[in-house]
Amino acid sequence: MSRRRPAFLPVAVLGLLTALAAPAVAEDRPAYEPDLLELAGLLGAISYLDSLCGNPQSGVWRVRMKALVDAQTMSDDDRRRYVDVYNRGQRTFASVHRSCTDDTRRVLKHYLAEGAAITDRLERAPGRRPG
Repeated sequence: MSRRRPAFLPVAVLGLLTALAAPAVAEDRPAYEPDLLELAGLLGAISYLDSLCGNPQSGVWRVRMKALVDAQTMSDDDRRRYVDVYNRGQRTFASVHRSCTDDTRRVLKHYLAEGAAITDRLERAPGRRPG
C-alpha cells in the first residue's frame, strides 16, 4: 500500500536547516537548541521507521540530519551530541519495531507531524538567521 507523506516536511526541514546556521557553542547555545536536538531524535526515528515500512526514499532523513548538523557552527563534541541523539532515535525504535505494522505507521505519521510542528516553531525562533 502506498502511503502519502506530507510533501512539505522535507522541503521545510531543508529550508529551515539552512536558515538556522547560527553558532551553537557551549557558552552561547541558541535558545532553540532543545528543539533542534528533539528534531535530530525525530529524524533518527523517522529514518528507521520509514525504511522499515519500505519507503525507497527513506535515506532522505539521514541527508536531512547531515544538513542540520552542517548548518550549525559547533564543536566536535556538540556535533557528536546531535549524532548521538539521531542514532538513539533509530535504536529506540529498532528495539521495539521489527516489522512495519499499523502501529508502526501510526507512530511514523505522528512523528512526521511532530517534526513539522518543530520545524514550524524553529522557523519562528528568535535569533535564528533568516533564510
